[in-house]
Amino acid sequence: MIGGVTVVGDLMRPSGDGAPGGTDRMTAWVRDALAPAVRLAAGLPTDALTTAGAPDLHAWIEILRPQSRADAFWASVHADLPASAARDRLVLAPLRNRFCIGYEMPPWLVRLLDQAEVPYIDIRLHPVRFMDDLMFAVRAASPATQAVLAPLAVAESEVAVTAGLRQAMGAYISQAAVPDNTLLVAGQRRFDSTQVTGGRFFDATDHIAAVHAICAGYSAVVLKPHPLDLQHSLLVAAATAPARVLGVIDDNIYRMMALPQIAAILTVNSGVAQEAPYFGKRVHALAPLGLRPAWRETPPAQGTHLAVTDIVLTPDFWRLVLAPHARVTPPDGMRLPPKPNRLRIALDSFWNYQQIDTDRIPRA
Repeated sequence: MIGGVTVVGDLMRPSGDGAPGGTDRMTAWVRDALAPAVRLAAGLPTDALTTAGAPDLHAWIEILRPQSRADAFWASVHADLPASAARDRLVLAPLRNRFCIGYEMPPWLVRLLDQAEVPYIDIRLHPVRFMDDLMFAVRAASPATQAVLAPLAVAESEVAVTAGLRQAMGAYISQAAVPDNTLLVAGQRRFDSTQVTGGRFFDATDHIAAVHAICAGYSAVVLKPHPLDLQHSLLVAAATAPARVLGVIDDNIYRMMALPQIAAILTVNSGVAQEAPYFGKRVHALAPLGLRPAWRETPPAQGTHLAVTDIVLTPDFWRLVLAPHARVTPPDGMRLPPKPNRLRIALDSFWNYQQIDTDRIPRA
């Protein structure tokens, strides 16, 4: 039996200035958002392990690397943080006898929890973001728990139907500004966990021949930066391709994918690569995608993520998750009233969505 629930994120991820705590705010958000449901489900306290709340952990991370190399160090240990007495004392010890809710847990932390037999569920924002609200991608450590949660997941058919509505709207209000057979190159945030490959951040200049070959296969190329990071090596590589490069756009990504003139998407491994097939677009991805959706696997295979809505805020969800580890209260069937954008508003996260459905896209 567990003594409580602890929310933990990617502890080695630095903040923008290189200091520890890059996921502290989101970890606290998850704790605050889920604590009422956990309390109602099992009467358990919910806390968070963050660098802001653990001064010794904060100081240890600072000792491990200079602030100027924080991003490079994070990438180097993302898959495998070396074992040490300090790691076990500052990270593992606070998580023993707890159930962990992990937010975007790195591979080293997943492995540490597995080895210590600490139960957990991994939660992250789902890469499909054109639905009426954001979804979470969840993966339980226990296959039995994952199977129990599967009936609560969003069906892929709902995703396909919603994509059709987005495509219909985008095409209806838009006029083509690109030629037939155009390739859209989608940038990403440079210093993101999805960009960590082989202990360092992905650099498209290492793949420039492949990038140029893909671009050359289309009549035209447009460059779409990530709204939170306008620079990425993929955009630089594509800009120099032997192709008709039309330039940089800041248009809505879903309006662009609604255009029949957009034939394909090129990206490193953006969530757009998960979304584009629902708009009938071909995908060129230069690196493995960040997660494996469970839609096409019944029962969901270990390692895949279920797509769930704001049902994660309900006690019934946590009764199912916590039942193997604590006494839980009887299910009550409570569901929040439908409300578009509940999670987007709570997270203040409309980027890459830009008011589709709630406010019409400008005709510009």
